[in-house]
Amino acid sequence: MKLLRLLLWGVLSFTCSSMFAQTQIPNANADFITLDPYGNIYAVKEAQLSKFSPQGELLYKYSDNTLGTISSVDVFNHLKIMLFYQDAGILVFLNEQLAPIRDPISLFDANYFSISLASYSAANQIHLYDYVNRYLITLDFNMREISKTPINFPSFNPTQMIELEEKRLAMHTPETGVFLFDAFGTFISMIPVLTPHSVEVTSELIYYTHHDHVNIYNYKMLSEDRLPIAISGAIQTLLFRNKMILLLQNGTIWINEL
Repeated sequence: MKLLRLLLWGVLSFTCSSMFAQTQIPNANADFITLDPYGNIYAVKEAQLSKFSPQGELLYKYSDNTLGTISSVDVFNHLKIMLFYQDAGILVFLNEQLAPIRDPISLFDANYFSISLASYSAANQIHLYDYVNRYLITLDFNMREISKTPINFPSFNPTQMIELEEKRLAMHTPETGVFLFDAFGTFISMIPVLTPHSVEVTSELIYYTHHDHVNIYNYKMLSEDRLPIAISGAIQTLLFRNKMILLLQNGTIWINEL
């Protein structure tokens, strides 16, 4: 909840002021970005992962070109960062210096052949989504299966899997909304936020970039807001404290700070 309070404070600050200090992270180039609970910025460009401080200083890099393109990176547990390579069926775990902490894990060797999404929780659980057999699978850190839940919702074609506080999991289906599950894959609720764009989900908020603003929906309070974006061409926006981190169409990353 501490992270949520900081995020809410940042949103309030942005809505009360239109004066931004804009800084481009030097030499940063990304296909997508994410934040850990401390505001460190992680940028993925094909097979390379770069970690930047909240101020934009390059800290560490990691890449393994033999595994192909990084499909997703989960930094919810910043001490065990998980990379998912969908085409290769591989999970890689890194420490906070982006050094491997164990050998790559082959999902194919574990008989998981059609995994489209993967995430890793602070409770040391791996979540996988099998898009062919429509299962939400929960494993422990040693790849022992904890649960395997069939998903029978119509029009359920998730493009994102996001770990939340309070041991919950969110899955985003653009045509339907955001589905919430508990740590064992049990369905909790669905929030009908319809957007083709990638979403960010917290314990109370769902937000996403749309043209020159960020749409913010508080699904606990059932309220909506719009936050203006000071730089044109943004395709992804992340909010942390008094910062707005922007990924532009050209791959550059900007930090807007009050």
